[in-house]
Amino acid sequence: MDTQKFQKLFYAGPITSLCFHNDIILLSGQGPYLKVFYVPTGNLLYSHPIMEYWRIYRIVPVKFVKKEEITVEENKNNKTYYNSIIKEQRLLAIYGSKTIQIVNISIDYYKDKLELPRVSITLGSRLSPLRDWVHDVKWLYGYINNSTSTSTNSVDFVGSSITNPAELAIAFAHNFVEIYNIQNNTCVYSIQCEERCILYSARFFGDTLNELILASGTVFNQVHLWDVMKKNEFGDGVVFKKLIGHEGVIFGVNFSDDGKIISSVSDDRTIRVWKTDRNEKSNPLIFYGHMARVWDCQILDNYLVSISEDSTCRVWQNSIDLNVDDEASDVNCLACWEGHVGKSVWSLAIDPSRKIVATGGGDSEIRLWSLSSVTNNKIGMQFFFSEHSDKDLIKIELPPVDSYAHLETIEKNLHQYKVFELFLEETEDPNILYVVSHAVHNEIYLLKLDLNDSEPRFEILCKLSVPPRFQLMSLAFCPSYSLLICGSRESGLVIYNLNSPILSNTENSIKELSPIIYLKKTHGRQAVTSVAFRIDKLKSNEEEVLMIYTSGRDGGYIKYRLRGLSILNLKTNYSESTEKDPIIIEINKTKHCDDDLYEDTKDYNIDSDNSAKELQKKELVDGLILEQVYKVKITKGWLERVVFVEDELILLGFFRKRFFVYNEDKKYEMFSVACGGAHRMWHFKAKDKRMDKASFMFIRKENVYIYSRESSAINEGFNECNLQGNFHGRECRIVNYLSYPLDLDLDLGNNDQKPIIFATGAEDSILRLFQYFPDKQEKNLVSLCSIKKHTSVIKSVEWSYGTELLLFSSGANEELRCWKVEVSLACNQPEAGSSAYPSVGVNCLEWSLCPAVSEIPETRIMDTSVCLINSFKGLHFIAAVYSDSVLRVWLFDEKKRNFFLIGDAKFHTRCILQVRHLVISAGENSKDGIILFTSATDGSYLDLYDKSNEAINSLDLGEPVYYYQAHQSGINCLAIHPMSYYNSLYMIVAGGDDNAISIAYFEILWDTFRKEDDYNKIQLIIRPKYREIVKIEAAHGSSIQGINVLNDTKILSTALDQRLNLWEIDFYSRDKIDKIDEVKYFVDKCDEVKYSKDEFDKRNEVKYTKDELDKRNEEKYSKDEFDKRNEVKYSKDEIDKRNEEKYSKNEFDKRDEVKYSKDEFDKRNEVKNEIDKRNEFKLIKSEFVVVCDPSSMNTLSISDNIVYITIVGIGIEIFKYEYIQKYTKV
Repeated sequence: MDTQKFQKLFYAGPITSLCFHNDIILLSGQGPYLKVFYVPTGNLLYSHPIMEYWRIYRIVPVKFVKKEEITVEENKNNKTYYNSIIKEQRLLAIYGSKTIQIVNISIDYYKDKLELPRVSITLGSRLSPLRDWVHDVKWLYGYINNSTSTSTNSVDFVGSSITNPAELAIAFAHNFVEIYNIQNNTCVYSIQCEERCILYSARFFGDTLNELILASGTVFNQVHLWDVMKKNEFGDGVVFKKLIGHEGVIFGVNFSDDGKIISSVSDDRTIRVWKTDRNEKSNPLIFYGHMARVWDCQILDNYLVSISEDSTCRVWQNSIDLNVDDEASDVNCLACWEGHVGKSVWSLAIDPSRKIVATGGGDSEIRLWSLSSVTNNKIGMQFFFSEHSDKDLIKIELPPVDSYAHLETIEKNLHQYKVFELFLEETEDPNILYVVSHAVHNEIYLLKLDLNDSEPRFEILCKLSVPPRFQLMSLAFCPSYSLLICGSRESGLVIYNLNSPILSNTENSIKELSPIIYLKKTHGRQAVTSVAFRIDKLKSNEEEVLMIYTSGRDGGYIKYRLRGLSILNLKTNYSESTEKDPIIIEINKTKHCDDDLYEDTKDYNIDSDNSAKELQKKELVDGLILEQVYKVKITKGWLERVVFVEDELILLGFFRKRFFVYNEDKKYEMFSVACGGAHRMWHFKAKDKRMDKASFMFIRKENVYIYSRESSAINEGFNECNLQGNFHGRECRIVNYLSYPLDLDLDLGNNDQKPIIFATGAEDSILRLFQYFPDKQEKNLVSLCSIKKHTSVIKSVEWSYGTELLLFSSGANEELRCWKVEVSLACNQPEAGSSAYPSVGVNCLEWSLCPAVSEIPETRIMDTSVCLINSFKGLHFIAAVYSDSVLRVWLFDEKKRNFFLIGDAKFHTRCILQVRHLVISAGENSKDGIILFTSATDGSYLDLYDKSNEAINSLDLGEPVYYYQAHQSGINCLAIHPMSYYNSLYMIVAGGDDNAISIAYFEILWDTFRKEDDYNKIQLIIRPKYREIVKIEAAHGSSIQGINVLNDTKILSTALDQRLNLWEIDFYSRDKIDKIDEVKYFVDKCDEVKYSKDEFDKRNEVKYTKDELDKRNEEKYSKDEFDKRNEVKYSKDEIDKRNEEKYSKNEFDKRDEVKYSKDEFDKRNEVKNEIDKRNEFKLIKSEFVVVCDPSSMNTLSISDNIVYITIVGIGIEIFKYEYIQKYTKV
């Protein structure tokens, strides 16, 4: 039995509960983990799984906090110091599923030292398992001041002598309430509501038992209010008020602090606010605005804060006490915060001071929002222009025209027609500006404005020559390399080199400057609205590169990289190139495999070397290389500006009638303002990345309006709005580690630790790269790159390293994409000699897109398997299985950046789920072979297709060389493992929807001794005693989703039952290797004897002589004998006699001697026992997986006996497993 344990290292999943202890301490529930954060700095103070298996659905603290101040003596440098420590203690009730855990939290604050608070947790009693699912709990007090609020956010600080409440009220899913004494864990009171129905939500009001009220949110679209202590004649609780009006089930209910109003949210996407007066009948106030189901809404006097499945948090004006209409549309929405990705904001909390809102999403992220900025500064609001909101606008009265001062003008006769626009760009000299003048008929001049002299003067440098149908829209000037980058309304992008000798020409004639680069259709057919740039360095060779950013009215932005900049400073090199036409790129994006290339794949030969077709890098002008790094669509509206604020990329745009500010680095919308739409003059300015000082000015109806904000992080109470980084917002389908050894050209010095990098793909169609730091306590999972390019779910990601590091991603809509991944060391590295893991940065370049070949547009690529077949030429073999039951084999050429279809097969009649490849080594005179394994939804697998590397031309793979049924239904995971002591023996492990795991052993040989006219053959030698598959029928309680083989005897599996199981199959033991080899040959010999014709006849002769056989037949079919046999059959004496004859020891021994000699018999029993032992399949370890609905598992071997296990699904969890390697490869 393996005594090692799975060590849980990391978990990230949906944030299901949030609760403020005070203004600076935030508690969160993430799966079974209780985490404590320090709000001002965002530090994680505590993290531990306190609920074992169950998710934390809510954290309910007692109303009172024990607070005391103590003095601690410390000795430092032979001096004695006295530090004051403020200690706070509080009792928490944390529940999930059918369990309630009582927790005592203690927090120490250092009064005179700048140190983070220290948190300690003590687990108290546990109520588990309870009768039903828990929907709410409430602490009950013997007496409490009526003037005190019942809200858990309202905290009273008391001395250390306060007695904690001893009773806890519990609301259950079948609409009944129980009161428990938590000191002895006994139920002291129980009541069932008269309305016996299932609840989706419930909430208590009241601090004492006599005033306790429960609001029950039912599946019948109603909210029931009933007194817990009042019973009818049947002993049931009486409903005193029903709130009817919702058109869907009730997901959440909340009371106001005084209990006079209650909010309810529903499946119908509305928020309704009701009055709880028992005698008053009034209609609710209804709020529309959320685009999906609403999960929760909290009441803050005049405001409401709600969260929804649409991943937004909204702030509303609560006007139920005003004389307004019953239905309030989204004109009441004061703010709409969009920061979470994917689907659903699950939890919500508001600090006691009501300045900060915390939200937790399904993406495992915790965000902080400034509620005070909404109520005080009027920014962050989503304004809608109506009669009652215009008062919030700050209108600027412009002075009359005759009151303006007239400055001295500089006249320059340049254009013959109307001037459209002037662009001013700064240079390295602050007193010199470049002016670009754009006029009718596409006349564009470049001028220099010199302010060094007492009289400013203009100098015409040149006329810019532009391509046909190029109307200037935006531009940016790079002073360091004298590059002018211009964008057009027709989606063109041109780059000019201002170091050209033309600009130094002293002749009076105006020269025309041609662009050195022209890109067409950068944003489809939409305008390029802005251009920005940054100078960066490549980590590999310290080469300076120019990063160019463009935004467009297609709603996206593009990131380019221009290399080879050193040539631009040498003016003489451009004496000839400036006279040439610009390099025109028809489409500067992912390299597609078009129809012409697709047709050429029939004659593609990997041994050919056509250097003229190498398109790995596009050389533009004298060594300049332009690469598209990234392209993504942000909004369905327009992106109008790309700016950098304190090194963070900020995108400005319009969607419908809103102006929004989006932080691309942190992936969230910072705020939005309803200004009426994009067709107006506007200006935005921000001094800091947090938008503490920001202003937005625009013109509407011939008036100038401005929204401004001036606040500070100190006033808001937090520095970072993101307490915890995010994962995927929807179910993650695949995870794949970057395996080593791998030459990433990283200068790690003496550090032996390699960066742990893995790629993930999910249903949110986002491809993400992460780095994991095992040595960090917090922020140990860092997002390196997030790319939203796929149109739907990503089902497979595969690494491959040829001339470059490539990543292949595939999924729905028959999308197979190739990405070039550049990994470099980050700036903040650990000290020399440290064992800490190095930090890296990643660039992920969109490299190529595979063509769609299926006739069905909705075809999905279910899985891929990638194999490098030529590292020098950069050739990658890609096997892809499709939902149309076709296996297709592609060849990717790094130099040509193209996919070539080289083979396909349609043997399966169902959707193919899995594909794996196996490289079979051959002799010196032959090339290696590739074996493909596939599995489908009908449970069939081990379809082996042989493929020689020298037969790379297009072909039909035909039928598989071997096939058998392994499972009753779909096979979701497949693993191939070479056995250590046999070069040709492989273990094939599969897991399916039938909850079973199957194992089969195959000897796979690549036959190199063949005739010239024959194809390569695969010899599958299945051991006779292994014709039966080793199988465990009930390996898990539900569908198996992940299989991984650690070594010859250990197998990992995970399934939808949220279990990680470690299995052991005793194939052999080390001290019996020689014996097993003898058994192998003996079994072969026995089978030869068994199936030898002569031996078969001889054995029959031994068993029966011919005369005896004839006589037995006569007796068998003789009627009289038949009747006699029946009589004998039912004669007791005869039966006893027959049994004596049958089990006569002498006769039994004699028959065995005839069949086998005694030694032979013993030897065969020894073989059987040995084989039975080798097939033993047992569970040696099982661990609960916090990740809900696990869908994929991947492992990374850190050493010979340490492995990291990563499981993804709705969340991600990382385990460490250390085991003893019993067998070594020979």
